[in-house]
Amino acid sequence: MADYQNVLVGIDGSKQSMMAFHKAIDLAKKNHAKLQLLSVVNGEHYPTAAGYGIIDRDMYDAAVARMKKTLGELAEEAKKADLADVETTVMVGNAKIAITDQYPKKHDVDLIVVGATGLNVIGRIIVGSTAAYVIRHAPCDVMVVKTDENNEKVKVEDVSYPEI
Repeated sequence: MADYQNVLVGIDGSKQSMMAFHKAIDLAKKNHAKLQLLSVVNGEHYPTAAGYGIIDRDMYDAAVARMKKTLGELAEEAKKADLADVETTVMVGNAKIAITDQYPKKHDVDLIVVGATGLNVIGRIIVGSTAAYVIRHAPCDVMVVKTDENNEKVKVEDVSYPEI
């Protein structure tokens, strides 16, 4: 089995991404690896300013602040689980591109951990799931999490989607 040094987990606030986070903690601990938590605020959800084709970055401030707070709390949880090396990043853009291309290449990621589904149901119907995209395009190994930390399947009715 591979010896992973840089484990990236995509966090979008969904129950599946939290399941991926908990499994990524275990993987990072077993491999003495750095755990990198990445959240991408989807820039495609926000309109451009007054038809000029320029995105008003102020529109992202609240979403970015919420995700920074969430990732900070998750980093603390990982550290309490005796994981020493944890890094958090919040980006604005396209999650698929950020998780498969931009972030892994810049941070030498050798394993990406993602939940099987996330928050963006409409996007999944139109262009396919982020997990499916990551599997096809990632430059490294990918682990898709479908079960909780006890390897129990999660029922669809048990999945909650927080407000973003």
